[in-house]
Amino acid sequence: MAFKENPSVYLVTKPAINWPQIANFFEEENVPPIPDSVRAGDDESAAVIEISARMCYMSYGRGRRDITDFINNLLSSKDGSVFEHVNYGLIVTGVSRSLTHELVRHRAGFAYSQRSQRYVDETEGTFVIPPALSSERDFTKEARKVLDDALVHASESYTELVTALEKSLPKSIFDSNTDRRKAIRQAARSVLPNATETKIFITANVRALRHFIELRGASFADWEIRFLAIEILKLLQVEAPLLFGDFLIEDLEDGTQITYPKYSKV
Repeated sequence: MAFKENPSVYLVTKPAINWPQIANFFEEENVPPIPDSVRAGDDESAAVIEISARMCYMSYGRGRRDITDFINNLLSSKDGSVFEHVNYGLIVTGVSRSLTHELVRHRAGFAYSQRSQRYVDETEGTFVIPPALSSERDFTKEARKVLDDALVHASESYTELVTALEKSLPKSIFDSNTDRRKAIRQAARSVLPNATETKIFITANVRALRHFIELRGASFADWEIRFLAIEILKLLQVEAPLLFGDFLIEDLEDGTQITYPKYSKV
């Protein structure tokens, strides 16, 4: 068994535009060509939003010429529907089952694929340490020992249950070895705590991600998911600064951070 204190976040998918098809569309609709109609240029995330937003009024080649002003106008006007056209895919590891129980409550605009405890053996599993008990907080050393002992005991109990079930569950009642292994692990996982590490693939659109970051990056959010929300924000601010650049990050006296947007509830 191993312990982990911070998640890893990987940005693995992002939007792409078929520019030749956009050019054909503009030509057939007798509107200005790409350089004159798409102020975002090669910024594909912003371009998707601009093209979809201008569709509503067929305003290609007209109106705001500065893409920053264009995007900020959409944000300030809370015209959030066009932000749903842009999706990002993230792989997140080193987070607890406790965190993902909260994460998957965000349904609209999100898709998830999570590591299964029925199929994946947790005998050599990892546990996630809550931020309040991290190694950086010397004043929680005694409490951390209580947690460590509990996690060691849980890991040992899981291994013992797997061994006992492998000996006792008759092979004859299962159609395949895979079904038997699945039955063993789904029973043994009952002793694993919420601190058990998991991995999850997340796909979400910009509107949903902004909502998630605003809610889970706030001071009232659980420390672990707040840290994750801010890590995701930092990645997306580099990838798509026009879409996430209005979020500010603030350090708190307890050593954690919060974030909040200039344009709320888009």
